[in-house]
Amino acid sequence: MLALEDIHVHYGKHSVLKGVTATGFTPGSITGLLGPNAAGKSTLVKTIAGIQGASSGTCHITRNGEALTGSARREAIGYVPQDLLSSASLTAFESILVAARRSSSAQVSINGTSPAKAAQERAAAVMDRLGITHLASRHVHQLSGGQRQLVAVGQMLVREPEVLLLDEPTSALDLRHQVELLQLISREVRRNDSMALIAIHDLNLAARYCDRLIVLHQGCLKAQGQPAEVLTPDLLEEVYGLRAKVLDDDGTPVICPVEE
Repeated sequence: MLALEDIHVHYGKHSVLKGVTATGFTPGSITGLLGPNAAGKSTLVKTIAGIQGASSGTCHITRNGEALTGSARREAIGYVPQDLLSSASLTAFESILVAARRSSSAQVSINGTSPAKAAQERAAAVMDRLGITHLASRHVHQLSGGQRQLVAVGQMLVREPEVLLLDEPTSALDLRHQVELLQLISREVRRNDSMALIAIHDLNLAARYCDRLIVLHQGCLKAQGQPAEVLTPDLLEEVYGLRAKVLDDDGTPVICPVEE
């Protein structure tokens, strides 16, 4: 389980997160993290990942009621950053294979298969699920931004973490690949009974593929709950400065901007 309690983050004198408290993260579900630019989304994701230290407050990650710390906590978390390195000398397959070998499950033989062979099979299977097998022999620095994003997601998925943290993973993808990636993440969290937190700008995709939403505004938690509860005309105008209608598509809210 994951819970955030009164998280504050300061960069010098600048307060980026101001007392963020959020619960309701459940296994098998996706939570969308929304908010305009500079709302604190990336900082919150990095804080949960342990990359950014909180000035105060606590991020609880527990398994069977026991708090995870140290290497157990790091192993439980998968993180895909917004800014991806493009100079890696490894191929796409090698990048995912390295991640597979670093996971704790890589040390276990399964049905007589050696750990090295099992890691190769898991890396190949993840590439197949992501639809990037054709990129296996290409070096990462040769890939487009969207292709590098998919390789980074593959590096995370092959480790089978319990908490998946993705910072704008769809930003460099076209619409079809955005939808396919979100559908894949949805299948993965349900298959592994894990949970995902995805920072995302597209409100309609978030409403369609996320079970819950968290909205940040100026470093504060403005709303959290199911998409239909959160995405209201009043919230859109207050947080985004956007006048919009919110239509109901069989229970899923659809944002339609109103012309001034």
